[in-house]
Amino acid sequence: MDRKSRTSRSASLEETNEELSLWKQICTALAKLEHIQKETETVLNNINKIHVAVNFEEGISSDLSSRLKDYYKSGIDLSSSESRTINDIIEKVSVLIALREASESSNEQKRKKRKSEADELKSNGSPGGPSAKKSKTSDTIPPGTSVAAKQPKQKDKDEEWILASVISFNSEKNKYSVEDIDPNEFGQKQQGRRYLLPPRNVIPIPDHNEVKHLPEYGAGEIVLALYPNTTCFYKATVVQPPRKAKEGPAGLYNVQFEDDNNEVKYVLPEHVLEMPKSK
Repeated sequence: MDRKSRTSRSASLEETNEELSLWKQICTALAKLEHIQKETETVLNNINKIHVAVNFEEGISSDLSSRLKDYYKSGIDLSSSESRTINDIIEKVSVLIALREASESSNEQKRKKRKSEADELKSNGSPGGPSAKKSKTSDTIPPGTSVAAKQPKQKDKDEEWILASVISFNSEKNKYSVEDIDPNEFGQKQQGRRYLLPPRNVIPIPDHNEVKHLPEYGAGEIVLALYPNTTCFYKATVVQPPRKAKEGPAGLYNVQFEDDNNEVKYVLPEHVLEMPKSK
């Protein structure tokens, strides 16, 4: 497995759920920010007290001057730390929002699609009629659906499957336009992170409710799974499916990723997909 990942590859059992992990990290960062701001307030109060008490036209003692310099230096350090912490919080919140929006949009699109298909079957009276057959267009993945997408081969970078969202489908080219959900260091969508991909390189991710009704992958099966706390999918082997798993959080797959020191990781069922056939 390529060790170059989008975010830290290490994750504890509690961090298996990406959204929960991000929320915990955000809460920790907010507590840190509050502590920094309290320290900054104390430093500013000390600086103001000196400025009020001292007549700088008459001069200032070396001891008091040294203390003032220390306060100023401490204030600058705290300001830099506050800025870094705020940027970190913005980045994590942006990733969390992207994950939530992708999930909610996917659920809504699938509900609309199921309702449309049900209405069509009802109007034709039978699921076996000609009009009940899905057209090429109806088979396409709806915009907004969360997918695993295989990036085009790039210079000095291996192809990898990433978490993305469908933007549109070009029927003439028979290709999907997808957008990488991974933001830049400032928590913003990155320019040029959209790809035009053939259907074989785009796998829809089932929503949490839908996956409950799908058959599980058995122990020993090779799958494509989302590495915990990242936005990248890798080849993995199922150790135990959710219903038979005796270790780790309930309802998760126990898997071993390729070239990952045989460590067992825990992955959400919707993030364990059928391994695409190599072509």
